[in-house]
Amino acid sequence: MVGMPKMATARECREHYRDNLLVGFNALADLYYAYWGEFFHLAIFEPGSDPADLADAYEKTHERYLGALGGITTRRILDVACGGGALSAWLAARTAGEVVGVDQSDSQLAHASRWIAGGQRPNLRFVQHDAMRLSDLAEPPFDAAVCLDAACYLPDRELALRGLAARLRPGARLLLVDWCRAERLRRLQRELILEPLCRYWAIPDLETASGYRRSFEAAGFRILEIDDLSEQVLPNWDRGYQAALRAIAEPVRLGQLLRLAARTVPYGTMAIQAAKDQFQVALLAKAAGESGVLRYLSILAERT
Repeated sequence: MVGMPKMATARECREHYRDNLLVGFNALADLYYAYWGEFFHLAIFEPGSDPADLADAYEKTHERYLGALGGITTRRILDVACGGGALSAWLAARTAGEVVGVDQSDSQLAHASRWIAGGQRPNLRFVQHDAMRLSDLAEPPFDAAVCLDAACYLPDRELALRGLAARLRPGARLLLVDWCRAERLRRLQRELILEPLCRYWAIPDLETASGYRRSFEAAGFRILEIDDLSEQVLPNWDRGYQAALRAIAEPVRLGQLLRLAARTVPYGTMAIQAAKDQFQVALLAKAAGESGVLRYLSILAERT
């Protein structure tokens, strides 16, 4: 995205991942808040639930995640790549323990600061830090950590997991939920869907369940369970598609958001192009999810 062709190679995505993320999450934040909502991760829809009841789906999703982390008695929780802080705030409101949200985007953290304005959540803090360098994070050990829909952007996930393990006490739990790829894909599935999706989103490559299992174990974690939530998040892909259509139907508002993106970061037209690319992404993500090429995995592990 930054200083590179629109359809960057996997190698370029790895080499420029910090700049890519800053363009993506500084420039595009307002676009996502306007058309997607506060939570950038996907909602899980239980069988028989109403796909239109997004608030209920998110509430139950977050209750599920908090339970996986140890519940309301968990003393210190690290929210890795916390973005605008909505999940961190949700966690802090439901536990007396301390919640620390970490993100490298100053724009996202500026948005997150509203959750702690006026001291309304004294057990919530936000820290600007790179998820690839968590071993340098100046914090006491955490009892649990969560990382939602963000690890796919990292250039070396095993290294990131090692850094995260260094910030967790032995026995602490890590919940990582991420977009992954099916174990076996045909060449055309890669060429027509997966590779364009990754390049538009500046993702080096999507991991598989078996690949994540190896990385977790090498980083010092014992996997407790891996859940494939792909079928339960399908309504999100249609939501993204409908949001893109709604944005296109509102050219005045969309134009304002694109101009804001260009002013927010020092990349000008690159930020505008990144915003425009999100409409192709909405189509690709829907196709990838519904075809089974894209998987959505929840991995719960324990620090050994």
